[in-house]
Amino acid sequence: MAMGLLAVGPGCQRSTVEQSMLQRHPSELDDFAFWDDLAAEPIVSNDDALHALILMQDGRDPSADFEGRTAIANEKGWLEGTPTPLNPNESVSVGLLSVAGCRMLGIQGGLTMMIFGDSPRYCTRELNALGILPGLTPNEALTGLEFITFIDALEERDRLQRAWDRKETAKADTTNTDAKSDTK
Repeated sequence: MAMGLLAVGPGCQRSTVEQSMLQRHPSELDDFAFWDDLAAEPIVSNDDALHALILMQDGRDPSADFEGRTAIANEKGWLEGTPTPLNPNESVSVGLLSVAGCRMLGIQGGLTMMIFGDSPRYCTRELNALGILPGLTPNEALTGLEFITFIDALEERDRLQRAWDRKETAKADTTNTDAKSDTK
């Protein structure tokens, strides 16, 4: 009985915001204010985080509300292992962000991730190892500035991967061209 009380005690609840950035900046034309003001927030809500991740990956967020963003996140597999339903005004967990980050970057992880899948715990460990989320745990919340830094790290890793892929493609093209000229 005491264990049950500990599991549902106040220490298990996530922080909440009264009004998300999206509620303060509802129009798509106000995205710059959204990003600027988000950086100053003491915590980032689930609603704001999903909006930002969708913007990052798709360039725009077609959803009119949190339910729409949750549906998109579910389609993309970002909510794997995250307890649902999510409260839009609760602080987003590092674990949810880690699963989304691994999915966005196509990170397969090591043997444990291959066996157990994209869980918040193992995706967080993978992003820790890559230096994208250094020293964080799956249940932590992020400040706005930490979240913006996380988004920047994902974008940087994506740019690095695309540059590496271009280099490998060019190398393969050169090898194929050399092989064709040798056969003539």
